[in-house]
Amino acid sequence: MMNSLRKSVSGGVAKLLLGLIIIAFVVTGFSEFFTGSSSNTVITAGESEVTTEDYRLAYRQAEVQLSQELQRRPTREEAIANGIDQRVLSQLVAEAVLEEQGREIGLGLSEERLARLIADDPSFHDQAGRFSRTNFRDLLANVGMRENDFIRNREQAAVRSQIVDAISEGATAPELVKQAFGLYNGERRTADYLTIAPAAVQPIAEPADDVLQTYFDTNKQRYAAPEYRSIAYATLTPEAIADPAAVTEAEIKAAYDADSQKFTTPEQRRIQQIVYPDRPAAEAAKVSLAAGKTFDDLATASGRSVADTELGLLTKAAIPVPAIADAAFALGANAVSDVVDGTFGPVLLRVTEIQPEIKKPLAEVQEDIRRDISLQAASEKVRAAYDAYDNARGGGADLAESAKEAGLEVKTIPAISLAGQTPEGSTVPDLPEQQEILKVAFESDVGVENTPVTVGSTGFVFFDVTRIDEAHDRPLAEVKDQVVGDWKAEETRRLLGVKVEDLKKRLDAGETLDALAASEALPKQTVNAVTRRSGVSEIGADGVRALFSGVSGLVATADAADGQSKLLIKVTQVAPPADPMSNFPQGQTAQLDSMLANDFLQSYVNRLQSETSVVTYPATIRAVQASPQ
Repeated sequence: MMNSLRKSVSGGVAKLLLGLIIIAFVVTGFSEFFTGSSSNTVITAGESEVTTEDYRLAYRQAEVQLSQELQRRPTREEAIANGIDQRVLSQLVAEAVLEEQGREIGLGLSEERLARLIADDPSFHDQAGRFSRTNFRDLLANVGMRENDFIRNREQAAVRSQIVDAISEGATAPELVKQAFGLYNGERRTADYLTIAPAAVQPIAEPADDVLQTYFDTNKQRYAAPEYRSIAYATLTPEAIADPAAVTEAEIKAAYDADSQKFTTPEQRRIQQIVYPDRPAAEAAKVSLAAGKTFDDLATASGRSVADTELGLLTKAAIPVPAIADAAFALGANAVSDVVDGTFGPVLLRVTEIQPEIKKPLAEVQEDIRRDISLQAASEKVRAAYDAYDNARGGGADLAESAKEAGLEVKTIPAISLAGQTPEGSTVPDLPEQQEILKVAFESDVGVENTPVTVGSTGFVFFDVTRIDEAHDRPLAEVKDQVVGDWKAEETRRLLGVKVEDLKKRLDAGETLDALAASEALPKQTVNAVTRRSGVSEIGADGVRALFSGVSGLVATADAADGQSKLLIKVTQVAPPADPMSNFPQGQTAQLDSMLANDFLQSYVNRLQSETSVVTYPATIRAVQASPQ
């Protein structure tokens, strides 16, 4: 047998075949060679596949959610730090096993139903609310998907939704659970308590030198100096280079005259309208006014209240029907118009209030105009200044020389940390786009020309790192005052804890709270019939936790709401609610039902995953993440 095998591989064709196999192992790896992975597949579940297009769409959706939190597109590192890759992978694995289940049990969707689902998606609608093929194509182009891939994706989602609906439909939390929530929310407790403030153990004596040294050595990292960098920067924005003083009075007057509407509030009128079915009815109503009827009478006779006739306080331009606008703005106050043809029939109009046109005088707005003119002029100079700076920098000039060529002022921050703090602990208030500049500056080095950071839509900040002060441990002598203050604060907390525990032991031993209050010269306070929610405002969250941690008669200690004092609490009454369901918050039923449905679905998905052969392809996933387009 072995001889036969040796002979079979001795020929050139066999050697070529073996060579191809070896190359396949080297290029794709053993696992992917045997599993037959396609470069377009990121997950398989049985016979169902998740493609790179599916992964890209899900990943982008997760990125959009994160970008809404960050107010900018996240970097690759930020996406990983926030767990996007793991969430997307878990989501797609769950979808894949559901899709495979749907395939096995023969679920499907008609073409007509699929077309209707896509057509009903508001993302693809035009302004009139109709399906727009142009919007459909544009949105797919934005996410980099072909139409066929998207339609397949939606078909799979629809099939999965059938399983999800079957599993979770009708899931409702039991009444017993709701009653338990009601009992929990509605329980009320009353307690007496003492507040032991830090003053009860102060003043704290100065620490001995060896005690302070030990404390400092234990917490040395807390007092270490961070890395500081000195940054020189020049800001190029319209605001930075604008020169309001250069704007002449003549320019201000010309701008005021040319754009007078900007400074004018147009006339507004409060208008009422009665619509009639035909012109004869409207004419008859108009004639009846001469016989003594009022506009209000006509409104009532037409089956409306006076409030129903209100159109509001409107400018002439805000009225869509020109005939009605002309008639309304020709009337005097409280006058009724002749019959006017409106959109829904002939109408009678009344004007009940007239607010005349108001034009702000030049003196009131001249400084705003001066600023706007100077900013407009500066905006036109930004590009020229940028080019001047860029040309100088490209010619070998440093930041200061280049800024001078562009007419920009250079400012220097002697030392600033990545957190934006100076060594004195203050902030730098006038550094624009501080977070982005510091991020780049702390990744850069002295002598490196950095890409300018954009400010708004037209501005830039040019900056250089001029010095780096490495992070280092500070000696005790340099931070002694801070260390002493921190030690005293911790010692106060420690002694206060000891004191309140001693008082608790006395209370547990039978001494009354009144006696304790008298011996410590403290007022006895009472928190009366509070719930877990209402008690927080009186004794703080930790006080509520202690208050509800045992039966009536419980003695407990807690941190006070001020974060510094301690509470000594004795529960005097526990009162369950008479009607637990009355303490069940509105809307919590739907929340509980949703949580239960999610639990059912997750359990079902977990079972499917344990019964289905699921394979992921990390190399393909990394390739999609690295090149999402």
